Amino acid sequence: MSSATTGPSAPQEPLAPAPLPRLRLRLPGNWWQVPLHDRTEARASVRRLVAATVGPADDRAALRIELERRVLGALDDAIDGDGQAFHVALSIVPGAPIPVTAMVSLPAQQLTPAIGTSATATMAILERGLADLTPGGAGALHRFTAGASEVARRTRRHVLVDPDSDETLPTVAVEYWMTVPGTKRFVLVAFSTPAGELEEPLTGLFDQIVRVSSWE
Repeated sequence: MSSATTGPSAPQEPLAPAPLPRLRLRLPGNWWQVPLHDRTEARASVRRLVAATVGPADDRAALRIELERRVLGALDDAIDGDGQAFHVALSIVPGAPIPVTAMVSLPAQQLTPAIGTSATATMAILERGLADLTPGGAGALHRFTAGASEVARRTRRHVLVDPDSDETLPTVAVEYWMTVPGTKRFVLVAFSTPAGELEEPLTGLFDQIVRVSSWE
């Protein structure tokens, strides 16, 4: 009986890395989702949003300009910051319009916990490095768990100045650093609003949105 012989095996192509899970937010009320794949289309989408929200009347031109300026500034931050999703609140509570934007981004940094990819290990490293990964320092962190993710929340308060009128606009940004399950990666979920007087109830709402989010 003859035995078959085989030549050298063909080189194996390296396997492509598995795609990362994508975070899905369950946003209450009615929100406008702005596409981020193309800056020109994204800015056009924001202008359509402002036109639909404020209307075309001449006496509302100043309001349209101001709203565009605020939302386009947040949009540019989202696109420049590895943004994956950008939403603008149209109506969260019926009859009470509240200006809020929500952004999900995937920072390029990959952490290297000493042991495995557990959410606890990844968050421990993230907490120690958060001051270096975010402008302005880490601030006070609040920790909690959301499904398979560990979450660190911090609040930043700053003032925007209108270069044309010198008007100041206190703004609150509530940021959630979330571990991506089964990886050494994390996402940033950032809510921003000029409604600083509503910081406490809005933070409670944002916490709940993050807690019920899911990974696709």
